[in-house]
Amino acid sequence: MITKYGHNKPNIHGIIGLGVLIFVEIMMFRRVEPFVSWFYCFAWWSYILMCDSLIYKIEGNSLLMNRTKEFFLLMPWSVAIWLFFELVNLSMKNWYYINMERDLLLRWIGYMVAYSTVLPGLFETTELLGSIGLYRGFPVTSIPESRKWYIPFWIIGGAFLILPITVPKYGFPLIWISLILLLEPINHRFGGKSLMRDWERGDPTKVLLLLTAGLACGLLWEFWNFWARAKWVYTVPFFDEMKGFEMPLLGFLGFPPFTVECYVIYNFISLFRHKRGWEGDRYGLNLGKRTKPVAIALSVVGLAIFYPFVFHSIDTMTINSYRARVADLNLIESQYRDKLAEMELHTVDELFQKIKEPEGRRELGEKLGISDDRISEWAQWSRLIRLKGLGTQNFLVLKKVDVDDVRTLARQDPSDLYEKLVRANEGDRITSQPIDLAKVKAWIRAARKTESLK
Repeated sequence: MITKYGHNKPNIHGIIGLGVLIFVEIMMFRRVEPFVSWFYCFAWWSYILMCDSLIYKIEGNSLLMNRTKEFFLLMPWSVAIWLFFELVNLSMKNWYYINMERDLLLRWIGYMVAYSTVLPGLFETTELLGSIGLYRGFPVTSIPESRKWYIPFWIIGGAFLILPITVPKYGFPLIWISLILLLEPINHRFGGKSLMRDWERGDPTKVLLLLTAGLACGLLWEFWNFWARAKWVYTVPFFDEMKGFEMPLLGFLGFPPFTVECYVIYNFISLFRHKRGWEGDRYGLNLGKRTKPVAIALSVVGLAIFYPFVFHSIDTMTINSYRARVADLNLIESQYRDKLAEMELHTVDELFQKIKEPEGRRELGEKLGISDDRISEWAQWSRLIRLKGLGTQNFLVLKKVDVDDVRTLARQDPSDLYEKLVRANEGDRITSQPIDLAKVKAWIRAARKTESLK
């Protein structure tokens, strides 16, 4: 294929990405660690490699192969941009994390690896769609005098930023548009990469590519998240019943504007780098001008403070459960927990997998010297702990209010159970993670679905 730039580098990273994706898919379905817990990260980085390879094959110029510095610069800003939305989520409470890694260093590395895929994934997908000519020659009526839109955009954008924080129950969708309206006029005014300038020319190609890439990435995000052990769960008001994977169906409409928002934010950041950006027409712009060392130092220091601050906030407010360990299940006597550890049954998931097989139950009974009734009790506890990533601590609070199996949980009224759990946790503080009604509803909904399938 004759390309615009010509090929001069080996193009094998797509094959590597495909091979890794197939391998981790197999390991994930076999429930082999670390692939099952880190599946999302493996899948997304494999996808990014495949996308970039295809772009290079078509265009002869890709983000990773030809704009390598920009590719790696996207990663820390990707983390920072997503952490902004994590901060807003502390008020919105639209999602929470389950089955997270217990070790703080590994968990924070996991945040970095996962969040650094956001911008590369979105932008690589956008560029791939553009490379195949999608929406090429799709004109619209131009919008003259864009500067007249500045003040209305800023007013509406400011309101859209404030409402999700102050009135999260009703204002939560507005966050995915707010920064577009606030920052796009600035990009336009100071000569940065601007969608408003595209509209002035009657060229909607970029915004259409971004919207389409957002929907495609949203589907992949939710698909791969669904299969992972460590993942997020949504508690979006009004839309919790009908879901595609973990996402309420209408929630998929948020991914397209989110992609536009990420594009606008990064273009705003590029203003401080003499308008250099990730796209081919911006990567080599103003190469003779250097970003001031003071600006670089301030950025590094700012991110070094911002990252751990938000990571800690996620740990304390957004995580619902850590990977459940048998050692934390103090309802099982210590001598039995020690013997289970000797049998290499360290997690509740491993215990459950052992118990659910007749041969495994017999082996446990013989080695531990316990009755089948006791093993059945452990099985029902394990099944509840694993339900929707409920976790050991939440289970212990439920046990305190006489809910110790999935069937009993399915019969509960959400509001009544929530009040009981809050009271039960007030004294002993069994769990440090916040108990809220949305999570209780998610547990009961999952229990009812599980029981209906039996």
